[in-house]
Amino acid sequence: MEGNQNNKIGFFKRLKKAIFELEDYGYFLGEKLTVAFKYFFKLMLLISIVVTFAATYESAKMYDRAYDYIKNELPNFEFSDNTLKCNEYAEGFDHEFNFRIIINTDTNLNEDTIKEYKKKIKNDGNGILLLKDKAIYMVDIAETDIVYSKMVEGDTTIIETIKNKDTLINNIEASNLKNIIIITIFILQFVSILTANIIYILSDVCLVAIFGWIAAKICGVNFKMNPMIALSIYSLSLSIVLQCIYKVALLTTGFYIEYFQTLYLLIAYVYIIAAIFMIKYDLIKQTEELQKIIEVQKQVKKEIEEENREKQEKKEEDKKQEKEDDDVTNEEPLIPENREPDGSEI
Repeated sequence: MEGNQNNKIGFFKRLKKAIFELEDYGYFLGEKLTVAFKYFFKLMLLISIVVTFAATYESAKMYDRAYDYIKNELPNFEFSDNTLKCNEYAEGFDHEFNFRIIINTDTNLNEDTIKEYKKKIKNDGNGILLLKDKAIYMVDIAETDIVYSKMVEGDTTIIETIKNKDTLINNIEASNLKNIIIITIFILQFVSILTANIIYILSDVCLVAIFGWIAAKICGVNFKMNPMIALSIYSLSLSIVLQCIYKVALLTTGFYIEYFQTLYLLIAYVYIIAAIFMIKYDLIKQTEELQKIIEVQKQVKKEIEEENREKQEKKEEDKKQEKEDDDVTNEEPLIPENREPDGSEI
């Protein structure tokens, strides 16, 4: 009955209980595992939306920064016949995003120079290298070649859009390009972040559940794996919320904690051990109360039996007394009734 009532707890109240009310973790044991997983997926949705908003906000800032660079710093260029031609060599670096752009459309550019450009971008973290026939986009260790001929294949509007600097700026200002890009980025990032969160945090749930099961055995409490998985999900609640806050801070400010992942799991381990001790304490308390109830029941039963015995003894005494009274009443009198003495009795 308690488990059914607990199913009615709302998501945010359940989240609060999971973080701040360790003494109530026993309530979660009365639930089906599906209830815990519903809570888990709602939590994944919430933190994924929050992190996606932060990532999209940073993407919007990057878009604005890129637009300012194109408008104010990018040298004049011309794009025709699937070839980019720039009037001069150009290089720029954004310290906030650690992003470097290098433009060199020289037809005589050798491979060694291209390797030097790539090395420079890798050292900075992220960037793009624009050459005469392709663009090389680099993020961390990943590298993507964007060949112009393949990019514009079957789509002449791209050629018209990026024909030169002036047409590119005019098309950006005239179109709703920023909103389209931001919405696309939001959808793509939300799907990828949600998928990654579900996969990685489910693996953490399994780790915490195994750890909790072993800890429960050591503490002398036997748990089946299903309730232990449910407890693991709730034990990870604070860690997941802190991870969400940390990711937002990392995206928006670059704040980095070297051993955050270790701390993240450590908090979950502490929570599940504390929950096990709380549940064990409740079981001991319930056992003691049950023993008291049994003792009281025994005492009451003894008193009832004693009372019934006394009643039975009294009943038997009353019957015995009644019988004795009947015997006295039934004795023959010394002088028969209605008979006058005639002297023969003397």
